[in-house]
Amino acid sequence: MTGNMPTASPTARLTAMRMIAGAFFAAVVMFALVVSLIVPSEYWFEMPDILGLALPAVAGVAAAGGIVTVGNSVVAIAPTDPADRATATAVNRFQASMFVRLAFAELPAFVGLAAVLVSAHPSAIPFLIGAVFSLGLHAAYAFPTRASVRRVERKLDRDGGRSRLAESFGFGSGPGNGYTGSATVH
Repeated sequence: MTGNMPTASPTARLTAMRMIAGAFFAAVVMFALVVSLIVPSEYWFEMPDILGLALPAVAGVAAAGGIVTVGNSVVAIAPTDPADRATATAVNRFQASMFVRLAFAELPAFVGLAAVLVSAHPSAIPFLIGAVFSLGLHAAYAFPTRASVRRVERKLDRDGGRSRLAESFGFGSGPGNGYTGSATVH
């Protein structure tokens, strides 16, 4: 898929990435269905032990930190790269960073599910805590939006290269008027 991405139309490229991100988002919802089948309904909202509360919350905070640091970390485009090569590289780097952000966003839901499975007292609350973190991280950081594309584009263009990432996804020529392709927008 990554080999064909740079030549695809901007809307097809963005749609494909959004479908992938949507599938990860839907997985959290499917885990909720699994939890509802595992935990008897009369115990769904029983208060779990401290580990059941703490594990998914800690995983959520750690996942948010991972997304902000590792998930948005991309190698800058060299100023000497030809335009078509720079754009193709930028799309591939954005896609790779998106998958890292998606993996971090899923983590709290997985930890919440694990906490449900190993708990001595059945409760859906650990999963719900993890799911809230996961869905929030998906919406804020992992789903490809204009803001997330431009955020990564600024990092790609920080050394003076011009990735044209936002343009390649059909979001226009860059963030704001006077965009020069650098990390600073005036």
